[in-house]
Amino acid sequence: MLVSYNWLKQYIDIKDNAQDLAEKITRGGIEVEGVEYLAENISNVVVGYVKSKEKHPDAEKLNVCIVDVGEKEDLQIVCGAPNVKAGQCVIVAKIGAKLPGIKIKKAELRGVESQGMICSLKELGLNQSVVPKKYQDGIYIFETEQKLGSDVVEILGLNDYILDLSITPNRADALSMRGLTYELGALYNQTVRFNDKKCEENTTDTDLKVSIQSENCVNYLAQIVNNITVVDSPLWLQTCLMNSGIRPINNIVDITNYVLLEFGQPMHAFDKKLTGENIVVRDAAAGEILKTLDNVERKLQKDDLVITDGITPIALGGVMGGKNTEVNSKTTSIILESAYFNPVTVRKTSAYHGLRSDSSARFEKGIDINIQRVALQRATELILELCPEATIETIVGETKAVGDKEIIITENYINDYLGIELSKEEIINILRSLSFNVKKIEDYLLVKIPTRRPDITIKQDLVEEIIRIYGYDNLASTLPKFSKTTRGGLTYSQRAVRDLRKIFVTLGFNDTINYSLVSEKESTEFTLGDHHKVRLLMPMTETHSTLRQSLIPGLLNATAYNVARKQKNLKILEIGKVFFGSGNDNIQPTEKLYLSAALTGVEYSAKWLKEERKIDFYSTKGYLETIFERLGLVEKISYKSIKLKNMHPGRTAEVYLGEKRLGFIGEIHPVYAGNKGLNTTYVFEINLEEIISEKKVKPLYEEVTKYPEITRDVAMLVDNKDEYANIYSVIENVNSKLITNVELFDLYEGLELLTGKKSIALTLTYSDKEKTLTDEEVTKVHEKVLDALSNYGAIIR
Repeated sequence: MLVSYNWLKQYIDIKDNAQDLAEKITRGGIEVEGVEYLAENISNVVVGYVKSKEKHPDAEKLNVCIVDVGEKEDLQIVCGAPNVKAGQCVIVAKIGAKLPGIKIKKAELRGVESQGMICSLKELGLNQSVVPKKYQDGIYIFETEQKLGSDVVEILGLNDYILDLSITPNRADALSMRGLTYELGALYNQTVRFNDKKCEENTTDTDLKVSIQSENCVNYLAQIVNNITVVDSPLWLQTCLMNSGIRPINNIVDITNYVLLEFGQPMHAFDKKLTGENIVVRDAAAGEILKTLDNVERKLQKDDLVITDGITPIALGGVMGGKNTEVNSKTTSIILESAYFNPVTVRKTSAYHGLRSDSSARFEKGIDINIQRVALQRATELILELCPEATIETIVGETKAVGDKEIIITENYINDYLGIELSKEEIINILRSLSFNVKKIEDYLLVKIPTRRPDITIKQDLVEEIIRIYGYDNLASTLPKFSKTTRGGLTYSQRAVRDLRKIFVTLGFNDTINYSLVSEKESTEFTLGDHHKVRLLMPMTETHSTLRQSLIPGLLNATAYNVARKQKNLKILEIGKVFFGSGNDNIQPTEKLYLSAALTGVEYSAKWLKEERKIDFYSTKGYLETIFERLGLVEKISYKSIKLKNMHPGRTAEVYLGEKRLGFIGEIHPVYAGNKGLNTTYVFEINLEEIISEKKVKPLYEEVTKYPEITRDVAMLVDNKDEYANIYSVIENVNSKLITNVELFDLYEGLELLTGKKSIALTLTYSDKEKTLTDEEVTKVHEKVLDALSNYGAIIR
């Protein structure tokens, strides 16, 4: 929020300069992000009068102007603005003048001498978004007569400091000049009083009717103002709005914006002739259409709150008015609106339609529920000041009075909470400086919280108010007392995750972080079980609407993004949370830590040898097993083939830790990969939480055997559909300590074999750490292996 230092001083006596004031406000709990002096880079800029204008002899778009700046001699200035004319009061930067980024010097333009520059507001440093539309493409013209040669900095209010306040959502009261005045009253220990005028004694009877038919509107007041003239606002009002970051429109709209800044109460003006005399506030019907002031037709939803003329919507409650009742130069009577709308409803409407305004920003945070009438009276007061012929009718509407909140607190509670010693009188003075009503009743204080401070609801809030005004710097600096201390450090799980990240980075992987929110379709892709989805109520986009149940979709999107940019060889990793819903929106989803990877392209390439090795299932499996080796779980891991949607049917396997399913590994289905613009791509995903919850297995160091090993080969026929894991399990179940290794070294399928059979060949290694084995001992065990394989159904060759 942009706040004028000069405007603040109209409400309260401030002795500090702008920088010191900013420091005081920040220490009081409202951060001031910056202080800007508007005229920092402006000097020697005055008011001038264009006495004549002639076309430049050698430039069609340039004009030669004679300008009177209140000096003995007139200035000849070459100007290219399309709206410059004789008889105008304009802004003139004389020779030697400074403007933001410019220093004015005597110059010749196409052979004609120019003794200065006629300026636009943009050239004075004002943001284009706040410049009145009629002056956006040309110079600024003073609508009223100004003293020639007078300083433009003073006339346009540029001799002002602008404080950029970062208002947190809980401090909606500080989004207004009056709210900040209460704040400064406490910080400077000054009594705050406002001389609010009531414009009700001069009102006439009205036929206007207001009906509230929605629970989302608590208060709604309206008042008709007749005999107005819609023109540009006076200069003081325009400069006040521009310095606060708001573009001037016309006197009526500008007054509603001025009251918004002054009171924090959003207001709106309807053209009475276009509105009628019947205002109905209701929930929108799904599918209703309203063209808002930004010329966009909006399809309404049931959650929207609308202001209607009894039938047709004329405004989105709390967000923006409708084009169909816009105040314009022909308007002679208006209906002024001052209301309190449900903050949640306004927030939903604003987000759904992607429409943010100064009005919605305040309603969303929560305005004072009792300020609507006094704000409306302030607006009519200003209209009568700018339109002396105007008349006002009686205020009508529906309101619900809300009393001040009461909190009971004791001196001991406050001091115990803060760890300091404040007297009861000091506490009372601080609370009263905030304009809170305080009563002493026996040993406690009864504090009445005004409705302008909806953020204060409990005792702790009051304690926070007291200490921020008293000063955080006055808190005692003490070390906490410990009965016992514990040694800090990472848990086993935290260390394991960090170690795994480092290992995969050294293996050539890129560690990535992807969005937890994906599209609803992607949220359930590559999952091994059925889980309830967790969808946002109001997603910003449908591509980020649902919490992910797998990391694979995000990794594949990242892979496709890089492949499209000529990065063909990729190995990327992600360790992150996935989310499983319970089906009950009131219960938090279950979070699990997963580790996933995606690999595509070439694993190894030696161009000078014209050799390369592409990533395949086995290299991917090798990377996966790096995890199990690191955690000492290799012997507990097994694999089973599986058919999974979007995965290759013959190159995908489930991963098990004992009987517990951890995840899967395999190749992305070629069709799915093709749709993503990918070549052959492999992935794996495991439930990392299940692994790192296992007890850490310490590595066992064994002496290398000094006795020779004996190997025996065995070839067999097995069913085509049989898996190597089953064969290995048969040999393992022989349960002989002499079998130290089993290795598959050949696989063959062909017409020469029996139908439905394949040939595999294994090498079995036998060894004993205590002695040299004899052939008889090895043969005895080997025959047990052959018998076990035969019983399994293998045909020994």
